[in-house]
Amino acid sequence: MKKHLEKHGRLLVLFLDAGAISLAYFLAFVLRFDFHLPPGEAYNFVVTLPVVLSMRLAAFYYFGLYNGIWRYASMADLTAILKGILASQIFIMAAVLFLQHAHYPRSVLIISPFIAFIFVGGIRFGIRMTRNLRYREAEGKQSRMLIYGAGDLGEAVLRDLQRTKGATRRAVCFLDDNALKHGRSIHGVPVLGGRDKIAKVIKDKEIDEVLVAVNHSRGRLITDLMQVYAASGSARKVEFKTLPTMDELISKTRLVPDIRKIDVSDLMHRRIVDINMGLVKASLKGKTLLVTGAGGTIGGELCRQIAALGPKKVVLLENHNTALFYIDKELREKGYGGILVSVPGDVRDEALLKNIFEQHKPAWVLHAAAHKHVALMEDSPQEAVKNNTLGTYILAKTAAAYNAERFLFISTDKAVRPTSVMGASKRLGEMVIRSLSGKSATKFMSVRFGNVLGSSGSVVKIFQEQILAGGPVTVTHRDVIRYFMTTEEAVSLVLNAAAMGEGGEIFVLNMGEPVKILDLARNMIVLNGLIPEKDIEIKFTGLKAGEKMYEELFRADDIRKDTGHSDIFAAVPGEADEALAEAQLQELKHLSNEADITTMLAKIKELIPTYTGWPRKSKIEDRKSKIGETESGEGEVHHGDAEGEEVGGEGSV
Repeated sequence: MKKHLEKHGRLLVLFLDAGAISLAYFLAFVLRFDFHLPPGEAYNFVVTLPVVLSMRLAAFYYFGLYNGIWRYASMADLTAILKGILASQIFIMAAVLFLQHAHYPRSVLIISPFIAFIFVGGIRFGIRMTRNLRYREAEGKQSRMLIYGAGDLGEAVLRDLQRTKGATRRAVCFLDDNALKHGRSIHGVPVLGGRDKIAKVIKDKEIDEVLVAVNHSRGRLITDLMQVYAASGSARKVEFKTLPTMDELISKTRLVPDIRKIDVSDLMHRRIVDINMGLVKASLKGKTLLVTGAGGTIGGELCRQIAALGPKKVVLLENHNTALFYIDKELREKGYGGILVSVPGDVRDEALLKNIFEQHKPAWVLHAAAHKHVALMEDSPQEAVKNNTLGTYILAKTAAAYNAERFLFISTDKAVRPTSVMGASKRLGEMVIRSLSGKSATKFMSVRFGNVLGSSGSVVKIFQEQILAGGPVTVTHRDVIRYFMTTEEAVSLVLNAAAMGEGGEIFVLNMGEPVKILDLARNMIVLNGLIPEKDIEIKFTGLKAGEKMYEELFRADDIRKDTGHSDIFAAVPGEADEALAEAQLQELKHLSNEADITTMLAKIKELIPTYTGWPRKSKIEDRKSKIGETESGEGEVHHGDAEGEEVGGEGSV
């Protein structure tokens, strides 16, 4: 029966319109003569009805009134009805007055179109109203939702919920910071106030879900809402959810605004970055690219994005066999098997590198391989230098020997005034790249950025594991801040930088606003439906060796240059001759084979005067320093697991 009605829906609506037009025309006569229709006027009605009916229906058809799905009647349908009535009225007046000039009551021509508009429009909105009533489930079975954002996106969500059959959610109220909207309602749902009312409204209205339905400045807003809620000490547990932005919907070719749980990336205080892959696609199309550290977070995403841009071949170099197996498997399942060459191996293996360059002749080299974990490298500076510095030199020297077009070294914000061995080894890597720039046809460049959400060993993953285990969540210091960006946007900007580089640059990505790690921990607890300090304890462990309170993207003496891209900058080191000579590299190679770490650390300090990790404090001095921080009120120090810090997103080697 339902399918039959859908099949013949247009015909049914046409008959309903015909009846509405006829009734409206008859009522116009009746009203004109105070409900006592003379016999002569009944004749006028019968004679002119076919003209009125045919003209109205023809006009409705012309204006597309029968092309829409009438159960979704909207203002567009009312506009089409109005246009149809006005256009047909001109022809009706001409025809009727020509046929019945002497005896026709002209006031009927004024009354009739108004009644017809009400009746025809009423049919459509009546159907829509009954549909909403038929599809509404019992309130007890639905989750009670608060929508934050009484704008277009929030209204669209409400409208979708109200007309969806079997909806599992019911919008109870809105909140919005625009005071002009307070006390008003949208489709019968009230706007109860701004963000300061969130805790009270959640309690009073027994809210189960808070939906953030805004398109702009979402990270800061979500963070503020969750902090206000957490600070209230409310015992009611709610889930915070959001929607894709309009830009996300368009880019993913999805038109349905699916409600989803808030992701950690939604908490970042970042605007949408300007990513134009047109230049990148034109630059690498039909070329062979080599990606080192291909199984790591950044290396893997590089491979995913590159494979979709039409290269001739992508060579994946990775010494972690399991990581290489999985990225190879993923890309082959996506249909890129024909352009993949997966090579298990190390960037320090000169013979292997020569074989790769001779056989595949990569035009671009994207060097993401690195030892990245700060704490591990503090006790093994030799390994950090072997891999992050000397490995970079071996790979870069080989690329130059085989005339690769471009070489991009992925560095980190920890290379700026480094306090850790890992950061220092990356700074040395930048100096290696600078020393080779301009000496061959290869364009050498570096790119720095901060923490990547969700990378291996990241603070986000460790916090989530601690929350699932029931706590405590461990943070190094209550004032520690870090820059964050998503893997996808970081890699897109890296590729943009690689395509625009002329050689010798140190590119710096726009990391947005830094995020306080303590706030991130609290918000992640709330995201899991729990209450900080009540359900999950937060402990402070003290800064680990090599860790900073905050990260930097530029040094004081760096010269900042505009690149023409709003999210990519260039840092030109103040020291014009800052590069590593061959003799210095050979000395680093010799020292990396020594058992004693002090000579290596002293050499790092000599090469990087801004490195503050040497000479090191004794354990007693370090403990006194931490006690001093506690006594000065900077945060209590507890023993326990330290914060799992995200350290720049470099791929594993």
